Amino acid sequence: MRTLPRPKLVLIAGSGRNVGKTLLGEHLVRLASGRGLRVWVVKHVHHGVDYRVKDTGRYLSAGAARVYAVGPGEYMVVEKREVSLSEILKEAEGRADVVVVEGFRSMLPSIHADVKVCIGLQSEDCSIVLRPGFDPIGAAKAILEMLGV
Repeated sequence: MRTLPRPKLVLIAGSGRNVGKTLLGEHLVRLASGRGLRVWVVKHVHHGVDYRVKDTGRYLSAGAARVYAVGPGEYMVVEKREVSLSEILKEAEGRADVVVVEGFRSMLPSIHADVKVCIGLQSEDCSIVLRPGFDPIGAAKAILEMLGV
């Protein structure tokens, strides 16, 4: 059985809301994808996924287990079920070069990430510690350099 390549994993955790986690992730994705890398993002949401976007939400509310929204050159899948971070990371093997994980702060010590970025947090588990108001482009470049990509 052939082993699929494991993507580089970047965890972005923060001390709360509006500290720059998504801003950093957005710049990281833009720079990495601009280098031709396949990037996946996993964002932890605390209050449930807002899937009530037009007809997709109507089908889920009606009882559909999975809904595909298909458009020109793209699609989205929404599925009503629990999924673990480890399941997503397993699925990314061989399909993504970099996975950016935002949130999951409580799992900081247990996630085996190539780079752990902490914004407004002090932890021995962090590879990089940033303060709110940091330079997101400079930080994203530094992270990609740490990943060797």
